[in-house]
Amino acid sequence: MKFVKVRLSYIVNRFWLIVLIYISSIVLASTLFSCFENKSFLDGLWWACVSALTIGYGDIFPVTTAGRITGILFGHFWIFGVIPMIIANIINNLLEDRDLFSHVEQEELKLKLNEILKKLD
Repeated sequence: MKFVKVRLSYIVNRFWLIVLIYISSIVLASTLFSCFENKSFLDGLWWACVSALTIGYGDIFPVTTAGRITGILFGHFWIFGVIPMIIANIINNLLEDRDLFSHVEQEELKLKLNEILKKLD
């Protein structure tokens, strides 16, 4: 479980990685949709973008079982995967204390305080 936490926090803390996951999933969903539904890649891309953004115009929709399963899987991935990662990234950036001392800085302060204490004695 700790391994999953570490990896998830690694992803959430890197917005570029979230964008890469999102774009990759859009391209994969577009490709699968265009293959399963016998549509052009651009139609698949339109469907994937409209679905990922939860707009759902309804002008292009899956009619095959494989296309519908693709829509279900990627719809859930975008809503329960990508969107929470983006929100977590935003919250993490808002809550991050940029004034915290790093470990190296803390150790340096300890050494300097010890030197001051020795001089005071």
